[in-house]
Amino acid sequence: MKRSDSFKPLSSFRAQMVAFITGMLALTMLVISLLNQQLEGRTTRQVDEYIRAIALATDLVYRSLSEGKYLYDLVNQPDQDSLTVNSESIIRHILVVDAEEKVFDSTDERDIRQPFKQIAEDAPRFSQGELKGGVDEIGNNQSRTLYFSITTSAKDPATGEDVSTKRNIYIIISMNRLQQVKAAGERTRLIVFVLLGGVLIVAIAVFSKRFTRPITDLSQAARKVTKGELDFNVPVSGPVEISALSKTFNEMLVGLRSKRDLEEQLQRAERSAVVGRLASGIAHEIRNPLNFINLSIDHLREAFAPKDESLRAPYTHILTTIKDELARLNRLVSDFLSYGRPAKLKLREIDARSLIEEVRDLVNTQAEQQGVKVGIGQNYNGSTKLRADAEQIKTCFSNLMINAIQAMPDGGSLNVSLRPNNSRLEIEFADTGVGITPEALEQIFEPYYSTKDTGIGLGLPLTKKIVEEHGGQIEVESAPGKGTTFKVILLREPKTLN
Repeated sequence: MKRSDSFKPLSSFRAQMVAFITGMLALTMLVISLLNQQLEGRTTRQVDEYIRAIALATDLVYRSLSEGKYLYDLVNQPDQDSLTVNSESIIRHILVVDAEEKVFDSTDERDIRQPFKQIAEDAPRFSQGELKGGVDEIGNNQSRTLYFSITTSAKDPATGEDVSTKRNIYIIISMNRLQQVKAAGERTRLIVFVLLGGVLIVAIAVFSKRFTRPITDLSQAARKVTKGELDFNVPVSGPVEISALSKTFNEMLVGLRSKRDLEEQLQRAERSAVVGRLASGIAHEIRNPLNFINLSIDHLREAFAPKDESLRAPYTHILTTIKDELARLNRLVSDFLSYGRPAKLKLREIDARSLIEEVRDLVNTQAEQQGVKVGIGQNYNGSTKLRADAEQIKTCFSNLMINAIQAMPDGGSLNVSLRPNNSRLEIEFADTGVGITPEALEQIFEPYYSTKDTGIGLGLPLTKKIVEEHGGQIEVESAPGKGTTFKVILLREPKTLN
């Protein structure tokens, strides 16, 4: 097993989910533990204060009995160990009741010698020997009463005998401070739980988003596929299971794209085969009228030539030009029939500028009818001669110039510029026509592809084939509404592909 494989379980969805839940539980338990420790410490400190106050109150009772001082004189003293007794203190009231149920001593001087029952009516109810809860109507504070008895002995002055006296001690303890600690603890616990809940919600939201985002991406990708969009890839991220699913989805997209491309190629091949068979039949039929026209021109040249020598020369030139074009058309038919086979080039020295001027003369009539100005650039240095097949190069130039003129039905300009150098010749055909869309630009050199209502889509593919058979190349730049520029690069000494 590879080293990396041993870590894969740690990145699985199940492992990360368990780790997340464990982390959240650990965080919750830690926060609750720290909170309980803090609240327990606060409660413990408060209980310690209560114990200390009760101990001081008990000690104070014994001091008053042993020293013969009243309680109200011993409390609220400025020394550190003195007991504070008031409506806000822990010890609110201390009563010493004698056997006759009268107040023998009290922290309130007004209670002395008062019947205990009268005082007890305004105080919380007492039960002997227990801490009993009640509500003090005077302060509306919860109180508890600590009750115990003390038996004291003293000599009777008359008889000299020891006389035992039983006294009941009532210490009224205010629970207000404990209630405040309890309420503060509840508020603190509520605030902490709310904050902890918020943290957990945010953590769950972030955690769930981390896992659901790849699934959302896959869902959106699936919707794109149903719409026919295949040129994209989904990001590979998330747990091992989601990453594996994303990789598989991308592999599926690759397969679908390959299948789509193959289907498009098959469709183009089928379309090309059908059009090719049809065009081949048409091409064979074209040759018969071409031969008839060629023979008819020969007859016209011999039988109807003007006797006037000044008229005979242009007449002969026109007929010769027509025959040349017929011969070129015948060769085009032959080239069309043998499009898939390499052509046999007849190389000789030609002047590219002269060929361009001849083509301009041939297309000038159509250009003038459409308001298109055809110009041939003069700003260049060097020879425009090269070795090439004149007829095929002329066909190449003719296709480019005719296409440019057809792209400007409402007028425009076509500028042809030649840029020669030592080893090659660059010729640009720049028009101000309607331009070509990016989608069409990718297919214009494919056989039988055409954006026109007429034509079979072999002009530019044949042009490209001719240029490449001369060892050159053709480039195109275009944008809708901004015209098109074709650049033909020809070698002066071509390395033919024959």
